[in-house]
Amino acid sequence: MKRRYWIGIVICGAAVLTAGCDALSALLPMLVTVSLENTGDFNVDGAFLISDEQDIPEFLLKEVGDEQDFTVPPGGTQTFVYDCDELQAIMIEHADLRIIGGLGPEASTDVLRDGHEFSCGSTITFTFSHSVILTDFDVTYSVTNH
Repeated sequence: MKRRYWIGIVICGAAVLTAGCDALSALLPMLVTVSLENTGDFNVDGAFLISDEQDIPEFLLKEVGDEQDFTVPPGGTQTFVYDCDELQAIMIEHADLRIIGGLGPEASTDVLRDGHEFSCGSTITFTFSHSVILTDFDVTYSVTNH
């Protein structure tokens, strides 16, 4: 049994050396990473919605999308990882800047779709920020393709 295990490792290693690192990544499931970054001075609470349907209308995503609640502390980051088939559309439904007694402004995003704003293997980063005027609260996004 041990010998077969080591033979398998040697064969996989030889395949990677011969075909390059792309051969190894082809063996691994493809993922999409969602990173939430809070650059502000207060907690951000909220929820994002995902769907496995790329062309789902926004109103339907709000009704039937899979909801993920989050809390990101000041200066903090929270990360979620999804299979590419599972995450075809995503939006920040609401993000609330918790200033005083849990009250504060709210922000959201439009729907981002696989094949348009991101692709399999991407990292989608949502950044929450505010200005000195605390009512100026915003959520922006960027996409890094790997």
